[in-house]
Amino acid sequence: MVNTILKEADLFCPNSVRINFTIYQMLSMRDFDYSKIGNIFELDEVTPKMATEERLDDSGNKIMGNDGTPRKFNTDEIVGYKYSVTILEGEHRKKSTQITVAGLDCPINNAEIMKRDSVKCRFTGLEPSMVGNPIYYKAEKIELVAPQAK
Repeated sequence: MVNTILKEADLFCPNSVRINFTIYQMLSMRDFDYSKIGNIFELDEVTPKMATEERLDDSGNKIMGNDGTPRKFNTDEIVGYKYSVTILEGEHRKKSTQITVAGLDCPINNAEIMKRDSVKCRFTGLEPSMVGNPIYYKAEKIELVAPQAK
């Protein structure tokens, strides 16, 4: 197909001008399976996930975001936790991401993470929640992996 395009381009251009085409297939997010990021992760940090609410301005109108949808504001209510992790397996090894788990069960805090050399974990029901740049995940549950004896 590339040769056909070049031959046709030569018909419309003088001999001293050469159009050089290269046809590339652009990769898109759907070309990858982002659900396959392994089973074991290095836990780096935990942050609370807060409930959100829509608010009204002084005139009683919903406060809108730049995209025209109602803007969401964090409340003081914790509804889950966001775990910043490093992927340890597969083709995305050594990349970092964030995995959100709904619920108040948090097996470790940042102070305990900092005391340890390494904190390994796994997630139940792991799946991408937002595929873009960056990619975020959600899971049903987090479980700490016991360190292996040396």
